[in-house]
Amino acid sequence: LRIFNQITETFTVNELAEKVKQVGDKLGYKVKINHIENPRKEAEEHYYNPKYTALIELGLKPHYLTEEVLTGMFKVVERYKSNIQTHKIFRGIKW
Repeated sequence: LRIFNQITETFTVNELAEKVKQVGDKLGYKVKINHIENPRKEAEEHYYNPKYTALIELGLKPHYLTEEVLTGMFKVVERYKSNIQTHKIFRGIKW
């Protein structure tokens, strides 16, 4: 039995937020990171180190979350922002 983790990189929520902020700031957006209390019943810091080499060994060509990829995402959102129905975005916690 082989386990295939279908990920190619990992980040903490804070690391991901910082990546988005850096790119957004470069593009002229006013990106603000809000730090909220963790609603989950787990340690704030915990060890997580998944191995994700099996698919790469089989030939997967990973697409990493680079500045270029994030820039492309910002451009898509900007292009279609008039389609965003903000009233449908849940702004709470359901745990």
